[in-house]
Amino acid sequence: MFTSSFRVIKFAWQDFFRNFWLSFVTLTILVLALFAINLLIIFNVTANAAIQAIEDKVDVNVYFKADASEDQVQNIQRYLESLMQVKSVEYISKDQALENFRERHKDNPKILQSLEEVSKNPLGANLIVKAKTPADYPLILENLSDPQYDSLIESKDFEDYRLVIDRISGITKKVNTAVIIVALIFALISILIIFNAIRVAIYTHKEEIIAMKLMGATNWFVRSPFLLQGIIFAVLSVIATIIIIYPLLGFIQPYVSILLESQFNLINYFNQNFILIFGLQFLGAIIVNLLSSYWAVNKYMRV
Repeated sequence: MFTSSFRVIKFAWQDFFRNFWLSFVTLTILVLALFAINLLIIFNVTANAAIQAIEDKVDVNVYFKADASEDQVQNIQRYLESLMQVKSVEYISKDQALENFRERHKDNPKILQSLEEVSKNPLGANLIVKAKTPADYPLILENLSDPQYDSLIESKDFEDYRLVIDRISGITKKVNTAVIIVALIFALISILIIFNAIRVAIYTHKEEIIAMKLMGATNWFVRSPFLLQGIIFAVLSVIATIIIIYPLLGFIQPYVSILLESQFNLINYFNQNFILIFGLQFLGAIIVNLLSSYWAVNKYMRV
């Protein structure tokens, strides 16, 4: 059995190098397909990290009218904190709001001078509300639209954040769709090329196959080298993809850090999920190659 296995492996490698350029083209297409899939993963992970970074900064500032009392504002604060959708509520008093306003406009003497001319604090208190998820904000805003609360509120800001999140999500979906289509096209091309490579290999070894069958070789023994060749394509394509992807990750990581303004690290993500990411790709490549090889062997090995 060991001798038979060795012969199968030797035959598969010999054929791989005998049709080197066809093998090279097959590997290139496979690598391009896997590369497209990894680009999809990189984009998805980066987009999700960007959305998460924005979500962490998203909040609703509820600005109250200047005549709203501290008790009224704090009652609303307690009501918001009782909602299951609310993560936290920060209270900013009228005096603190005035101090924050002065700090923000400390380089604008005209605004500060206008403020000094006002006899009393023109600003009202405000609440900074953070929801557990961005999807919870509409419900929180709806609760604040109750007449008993809405009459005390000057304004609420959330639309700008929602537009940014919706825009990023929309772009992500479109790019994901495009990359998936490209990956499927490469996968289809890979199947056709592997199919053709195995067909050429079978044609090249036609006389040897006839001789093996005359000597009593089983169909599986004859088929095995061609199926093994498909596995070789899968293994080499995944290894080549890993060799290409990691330098790419190192190149784009500084730009990702600047874009997200966070400690998110693509290389660490791939390291932590290495087995899942490349294991699934290897499994997919094995399935594509084995199916292509099996179809080609069954179709062209009737000798």
